[in-house]
Parts: sequence; C-alpha cells; structure tokens
Amino acid sequence: MNRDKVCSECGSKETRTGEFKGYGALFKKKAIIKCSEVDACFCVNCGFILNLKVRNPEKFL
Repeated sequence: MNRDKVCSECGSKETRTGEFKGYGALFKKKAIIKCSEVDACFCVNCGFILNLKVRNPEKFL
C-alpha cells in the first residue's frame, strides 16, 4: 500500500503501513457484527496519514 508514496506535508518518501483494529475498525452502520480492520499508510517523518483502506470491503455488501 505504501509503494512510491510521497508525503504531501513534508515531501518524505519514508512511509509505513499500520492498522486500526478493535474499536478503530470500521463498522457497517446499524450492524455491529460486520466490521473490518482499516490499514493506514503514514509518513514516518511527520506522522501524516497519506491514505486509509478498508481491508475487507466485501463485509459491507
């Protein structure tokens, strides 16, 4: 997910991917059973989050 990303805040190319889990997961509205972790690509230099991606979007269909 972090391939060839450049931070729009500081210009750094040093990025990593982390994840939101548990209470940081994305839940389907009005259905607490259907949820998915969210991956975040962020800049190692300044901490700016470049993008977020739902890991299992099929759970929301």
